[in-house]
Amino acid sequence: MLILEALRAQFGDSLLLHFGTEQKPRLVVIDGGPPGVYNDALEPRLHEIRKERKLAANKALEIDLMMVSHIDRDHIAGILELAQNLKTLKESQQPAPWKIQRFWHNSFDDILDNDDVSVASAASVMSVASIGGMLPHDGSLILASVPEGRDLRNLVNFLKLDGNPPFKGLVRTGKKPVVLDNLKLTVVAPSDKQLQALQKEWNKQVKKILEKEKAEKARLEAAAFIDRSVANLSSIVALVEADGKRMLLTGDGRGDHTLQGLEEAGLMDENGRIELDVLKMPHHGSEHNVAPIYFQKIRARHYVISADGEHDNPDIKTLKMISEARPDDDFTIHLTYPTDEFNVKEIGKKVAEFFEQDKAAGRKYKVETRKPGDLSFQLKLA
Repeated sequence: MLILEALRAQFGDSLLLHFGTEQKPRLVVIDGGPPGVYNDALEPRLHEIRKERKLAANKALEIDLMMVSHIDRDHIAGILELAQNLKTLKESQQPAPWKIQRFWHNSFDDILDNDDVSVASAASVMSVASIGGMLPHDGSLILASVPEGRDLRNLVNFLKLDGNPPFKGLVRTGKKPVVLDNLKLTVVAPSDKQLQALQKEWNKQVKKILEKEKAEKARLEAAAFIDRSVANLSSIVALVEADGKRMLLTGDGRGDHTLQGLEEAGLMDENGRIELDVLKMPHHGSEHNVAPIYFQKIRARHYVISADGEHDNPDIKTLKMISEARPDDDFTIHLTYPTDEFNVKEIGKKVAEFFEQDKAAGRKYKVETRKPGDLSFQLKLA
């Protein structure tokens, strides 16, 4: 069995993987969306799964793996709320509704593990409170994710789920695939080389900041670096395989890093391509993470986009790249929101118009959306 379930996660990501067998179903939780998604969709859906499995009140739903792809708030917030609730229940000695077997999370402090005293002493310059008010919306959200990532790391330690087993450190490439029953996960990004380059550039940026006379400019430079580099360069990208089916879960990973990771892992065919059943689109369909070659080399039967119009996602340019790379029409694009329910109505209208224009031009690929009122949609692959 292999089922991908994409929850209504506003402008973020919240995914469930169902695997194992119908008689013995198993579960992976990947990301929890921005604030509000845990109460609106993730927690109710987990309770529904408890009912579907007919678990007794004192029996916890087992989650084989919980993963946060990267520190962006639109991925981490719901998982942080879930972990906080588990901590509260544990402290009050109450039974928990779910039990996490293993947890994967690359926190900001682990990614940028500064042992350089001069760099580490820049903490005051990097204060979230001192930077947040000066940033545009996107930057403020990303910067706010840094302390949330630290909080999550502390909660994971409290729940005795730290260490990213079996990686014994950062979740990264170069390790054997992780096998859970019929599920195989191969991490294709980030690589040690990418993380080392990120660390080196970070140290350089902070040292420059320490030499600046104007604190505001220094803070903005630091925040901009976090915005464009730390989250996307460190995003966990994993190939999931089960029962002859394959899907690529991309977080907000950069397209060039994903292609490089797939090639280095020997996952491309003789033509330099990989055929998938599902591609979970990176960064909610943003044009900034992909290029035409990305869709020429990564071909899927299903393209899943988790977005509601915020930050102009999904970008029309991204949809055009998919369309132009796939003249065969043998694919489906899935949206977590109907276009008339996008939070940003203008983007929903533009997306709907794009699909109508493609249809009028004779294109026959399918477009499917989550049904109004449903917590999620499911892709049953095997």
